[in-house]
Amino acid sequence: MVLRMPIGESNFKKVRTNLATYVDKSLFIRDILDRADAVTLITRPRRFGKTLNLSMLKYFFSCNEAHSAQLFDGLKIREAGEEYWQHQGQYPVVLITLKSINGKDFSEAYGKIAGLVANCYREFNYLFAAEGVLDEDERVLFKRITSKIATQGEVENSILQLTQWLQKYHNKDVIVLLDEYDAPIHAGYFSEGKGYYQEMVDFMREFLSNSLKDNNYLHKGIVTGILRVAKESIFSKFNNPGVFTFLDPEYAEYFGFTEQEVAALFSQLDAPVDLNEVKAWYNGYYVEDIVLYNPWSIISCLSRKGRTVPYWINMSENKIIQQIIKRNEVDLQEDFTALMQGKEITTFINPYLNFNELEENCDAALSLLYMSGYLNALNPKYDDLTDEMNYTVRIPNKEVRSVYKHIISGWLSGKHKSKWLIACLEDLKAGRMEPFKAALQEIAYNILSCHDAGGRTPEQFYHGLLLGLVLYLHGEYTIRSNREAGTGRYDIALLPKDRDSHASGIIFELKRTDSSDEALLTQVAEEALQQIRDRGYQHMAEAAHVTKWLHLGVAFSGKAVQMVYAKV
Repeated sequence: MVLRMPIGESNFKKVRTNLATYVDKSLFIRDILDRADAVTLITRPRRFGKTLNLSMLKYFFSCNEAHSAQLFDGLKIREAGEEYWQHQGQYPVVLITLKSINGKDFSEAYGKIAGLVANCYREFNYLFAAEGVLDEDERVLFKRITSKIATQGEVENSILQLTQWLQKYHNKDVIVLLDEYDAPIHAGYFSEGKGYYQEMVDFMREFLSNSLKDNNYLHKGIVTGILRVAKESIFSKFNNPGVFTFLDPEYAEYFGFTEQEVAALFSQLDAPVDLNEVKAWYNGYYVEDIVLYNPWSIISCLSRKGRTVPYWINMSENKIIQQIIKRNEVDLQEDFTALMQGKEITTFINPYLNFNELEENCDAALSLLYMSGYLNALNPKYDDLTDEMNYTVRIPNKEVRSVYKHIISGWLSGKHKSKWLIACLEDLKAGRMEPFKAALQEIAYNILSCHDAGGRTPEQFYHGLLLGLVLYLHGEYTIRSNREAGTGRYDIALLPKDRDSHASGIIFELKRTDSSDEALLTQVAEEALQQIRDRGYQHMAEAAHVTKWLHLGVAFSGKAVQMVYAKV
């Protein structure tokens, strides 16, 4: 059998009619029908098959898709029982996918949503022509929406209005499918200065609630996204929707490939593949006893005859990580240091995330990374003291680790190539301090902005900058951040893992000053270096094997940086 992998194709009909290889997820239809939830929210990372699954629901349920029954020939839903198959082709279905919505401001992003709604209305132009369905005012409204001149209030109410007309025409309640509902909210939050986050939250609240809450014309509503945004706002008007996050076993096997599905796919390749290597690169997502693989990566790997390289780097929402890496909380820096070294940490995972918490809550940042597919969560344990469910989290696989490294490298290298960053770190390891100092100065000038280094705790930002730089060395060094040693707490320490290498241990002490005067910066850097000596930071039990040390005192002021050092 020849594998025809449908990379990037999310239209179920095209996948099935083009004879592409399809991993059968059709029992998702059965499970949707079995549950009594009128509205269901399913959250999964991007590229985990949400759009394809909603497209499958459309072609199964829609009464407007001719010959759609044959698309399910040979699939599991066809044999699941007549009680399920009797729903095939029986309902008007509205599907809107919001995953491509973005813009530099709310007006641009909203305009794209209005365009999607207009296109959706055009699919049902027969309502406009039908006798006795629309009155004269409704015909005017229909034209206003398709012409993209409707008011924001009319757009917010557009899906409810459309379901009313469809129910009247077909005498059947309507199924509404909203894909990647939170993509516009992500775009608003991660725009420059979070420019239109609140405006988009306000719009989506009305759009969703008008479409799905107490809609008398609704048979079922299925909503997908990365996470349930702001429990107290977006879904505040809903009465107990069924919510199933990346933490929940319900529907888990339908989003992502299981180990059995991956093994079956690779068994069809005409070249031998080491499945352990595939597992190391792409799996690691555990939902109770179900192990899931990123389907985008598996499909891409299969299309390259089993070549294991990062495929997700340019396809996921990497702005999420870029923002979090640049955060300046020391707690998160310590967690990130441990994660990049392959360690696990324990944290509370909050599936009901308010984006504004990212600025002040380390757990919220880790929760967003988990819900976005950049971390894995295992071993849930209830904490009686905090009334929270804590999880052990870790970086799931080699591919995601490469995403972290790629972003860190790109951020720190700036206009340079990653080889420049590698050369910079080689200078640090070899004790070539003058070229390393020059590179550090260039990073400060070309990458930092005055805004980055401002705020209430700029020292922590500089700490994060250097930590991001040295994390690239996690394979050779144990990296420690903000730990007690001697009679104080050092900022950053690098301890060589190879006990026989005679490599130097490295300690950074950072200080910030308001003055960019070179002489004063040098004085402050000297004070930082003296602090390493006076407080005996190198006397840490885990560094007993280190015989040589490199002490670095670093002073920052805005984009100005000065460094002094001593080899001990």
